[in-house]
Amino acid sequence: MKLFILTMIMIGSSFAIADDKISDDEIKIVLIQLSIQAYGGECPCPYSKSPKGGQCGLNSAYAKIDRFATLCYPSNVTQKMIKEYRDKNGL
Repeated sequence: MKLFILTMIMIGSSFAIADDKISDDEIKIVLIQLSIQAYGGECPCPYSKSPKGGQCGLNSAYAKIDRFATLCYPSNVTQKMIKEYRDKNGL
């Protein structure tokens, strides 16, 4: 019985360790949020709300400037960005 309990504790702790690792998708979300915050202006992304209350759409920085200047979508985040984020944050 003690061996069973010990085995279950070890299995449970290995799942906890696996769950602590942040996924690439989670990092993409963080990088997008940081990019939008860094923009600081109105309408960073097409889906952002304009001051008038509607979506920014073609009036967004993403649509008007360089699409990589502001990260708005997961597809804008490269594997290099993810790696740099992991390295910088010890993940």
